[in-house]
Amino acid sequence: SSHVWQTQCQSVGWSAHCPWSAQMGWGAKNKVVPESAPVPTTSSSSRHSLRVENLPVGDAICIFTACIVPTAAAVVAFSLMGFGLDVYNSVAAGKTDMLGNAGGCVCILWLSTLFIFDAQKAHPLIKAILYTLALLFIVGSGVLKGVSYPWASVLFVLAMCPAALVVLRKSISLNVSRDKFYRMVGMSSMACAVLLLLVWLVWTFTTEYTSKGARWAQVVKDKLIEDSGDVYANVYKKRSLTYATDCADSSADLEISAACSKAETVWFVIWMVPFASVLFNLVVAAFCAIESRFSFSQGRDVTGLLQQFVCLLVFLIMGMYCSVYASGASVKLASAFMAFFAGSVFALIIYVNHEIRPEVLQRAAEESTIAKYMLKAWKSDWIRAIGVGLLNVLIPFMLLLDVLRQRVRLLKGSSIESGMFTDGGQVFVRQINAWNWNGILTKVHLIGELAFTLNLGGKLTFVLFAWLGEVLEGTDLVLVVVLVYFVGCGMFLLPPVPGSAVYMFAGIVIGAQAQTSVGFWPGVVIASFLGLFAKLCACVGQYGIGYFAGKSVSVQKTIGVDTVPTRAIEKILRKSGMNIGKVAILVGGPDWPTSVTCGILVLNIPQMLLGTLPVFIASIAPQTLVGALLTKQSDGNETLWGAIKTASTGLAAVSQAAASLIAAYTITQTIERDHVELAKERPEHAAVAELTARQAEFVKALQEVSAWEPMIFRRKAVIVVSAALQLFTFFIFATDFVLMEPMCFRKFTVQDRIGASFADGGLNGNVLEIVRRPVGVANLGLFAFAVFLHIVHSKDLSRAARQLLQQ
Repeated sequence: SSHVWQTQCQSVGWSAHCPWSAQMGWGAKNKVVPESAPVPTTSSSSRHSLRVENLPVGDAICIFTACIVPTAAAVVAFSLMGFGLDVYNSVAAGKTDMLGNAGGCVCILWLSTLFIFDAQKAHPLIKAILYTLALLFIVGSGVLKGVSYPWASVLFVLAMCPAALVVLRKSISLNVSRDKFYRMVGMSSMACAVLLLLVWLVWTFTTEYTSKGARWAQVVKDKLIEDSGDVYANVYKKRSLTYATDCADSSADLEISAACSKAETVWFVIWMVPFASVLFNLVVAAFCAIESRFSFSQGRDVTGLLQQFVCLLVFLIMGMYCSVYASGASVKLASAFMAFFAGSVFALIIYVNHEIRPEVLQRAAEESTIAKYMLKAWKSDWIRAIGVGLLNVLIPFMLLLDVLRQRVRLLKGSSIESGMFTDGGQVFVRQINAWNWNGILTKVHLIGELAFTLNLGGKLTFVLFAWLGEVLEGTDLVLVVVLVYFVGCGMFLLPPVPGSAVYMFAGIVIGAQAQTSVGFWPGVVIASFLGLFAKLCACVGQYGIGYFAGKSVSVQKTIGVDTVPTRAIEKILRKSGMNIGKVAILVGGPDWPTSVTCGILVLNIPQMLLGTLPVFIASIAPQTLVGALLTKQSDGNETLWGAIKTASTGLAAVSQAAASLIAAYTITQTIERDHVELAKERPEHAAVAELTARQAEFVKALQEVSAWEPMIFRRKAVIVVSAALQLFTFFIFATDFVLMEPMCFRKFTVQDRIGASFADGGLNGNVLEIVRRPVGVANLGLFAFAVFLHIVHSKDLSRAARQLLQQ
């Protein structure tokens, strides 16, 4: 059968590229069908024109194995069902954490070596051994860092599933159609999820671990604490900890509390691993179920994938936005959300770049309006700026590795080209040399400055609300309600202030006062409806800001009132009632920009408020409850209330991100369906078109002086140095979401007290102490200097453009 397959491959000129499945005899009974499409659609089909009608049994077995083995390994190695307690106790010593750091460095060195010496061209057996060693380095490093980052090793093992599936797709399943491959992966992941869930439930109720099995209860928690003795003995550097004397007391020293929290995370992860593995497989199954719908046999499938990409990207970016403000309630949860959403953005961009080749996107743009906008966006400086911001130092690092790889190839005599880079490296260098680097680095600045403003604005908002909470403590409930309303409305009118902080503030202050008068739950209800009323009043105020600012033609031009995307948003928002797209935009969008845009577009105020009402369920009620729970008096159910607080915070963040996903989908659908109508000239936008025409000459001159190749060295140096400084400082700021002990800003939430000592989570009575010394202060100084250089560069280019016009 292998000989027959090889003969068929040779008959169409693909003998050098027959997949391993053919050479092993898999798929020989399947009919081989040449595809008629002359233009390749995906990166895999661009190299092959053969497809099998049915999924070979060997491929199906390999796919199922790739799904179930990592799941089983994670459960056996890290859960209570397996050896989780033994593993985490064994790596609790401080030396193992340092060994984990060393293992990470060895892993990077090993992967770099494999890249330099072209390990992917080695014999399959040797290649499997080399990459298996890399896998062991990664997982081993994660295990050794288990106490510091308990989820890391679990996620590394679970991530082997998609990694193995990529290998299968590139090798033995190369000629399997895209829809059949994803369908099989989805079915396998779903089967793994169901099988693991059944096994976990049966084990949970039948195990003799405690008198209540392994069901989440106080007796199980006590047993987990008892069995995590080595973790508690080593988690605090100064001495061993005992849960009863050190961790059960809520007034313990801040460092001890942080160590206790770290130990608690370890045994909670051990208990949660099976459930997390089930969720992971369900997510993979859902993703593959969606992907299997796109066979790319027609252009509309490419368009569908592009729409999906836009919606998911908006969802993930909005999730990152919500993560910043979730830190007001839980820094740990916010850090987890930020890491998940940021990693998902990176993975999503790589995935779409792999699935759709540029020539396919170009062809789809000729047939689809949304594909045309996507192609324009994909080539825009904004997307490239996001890529540069995410990869930053990895770009020069990979270029350095490519230079070393070329040197090795020249020594071996395996390279035809004698240049500095390999063939692939030369293509990449040519591409980035053609980029508008001035525009890209300028947008890196703008993105960084926006992110910094939101982050710092959130920190200062938490400090302000904490101070107000202290001032209003002991005040009459009616007076507190009135003051919270006016403070909330005033804060809503400030662009950097998030609505979540206002809702939590209302829950904290009113909830604390209500517990001594009307009761906890009536206080939550009062605070929730007060938050809704303040939100609606603030919407009207923000609308007014936009209405009067919108009388300026420059403001209208800035938001693009004459562009198709803005008109699509306007058309959706002008619909009456509780249209789902309209509600999604008003609920999922950031508070201040959304309402101000409604004012600029002069929308109907009652209809705007009607569409905003569902924010009560999606955001206001959950976050108000979180604030109230932060001040709830002890009643012996702290574990339950803590779980509810975490779930409410997560629910609010995910709800707002999900609303943004629905909004993105509705907008892309409207653009695709009504593009002709939206692109027509409108009399009310004649002034904007006139302004654009008047500024055309200056814009052209600015583009000419901003061109990278002829730009003088001084200007290049200023923008490069300023962008490098800003990326560096932003990286340091971002470590606050990763490290257990932040470097720039102290951990401070809305319920903390400014007057408390650092050990008790306060600021020693000085709000400026929110910034850590010396790293935080130095980083703020570098960031300010980078912004200063950016302003100088922008002014310099504007002056040069005006001089060019005068000449």
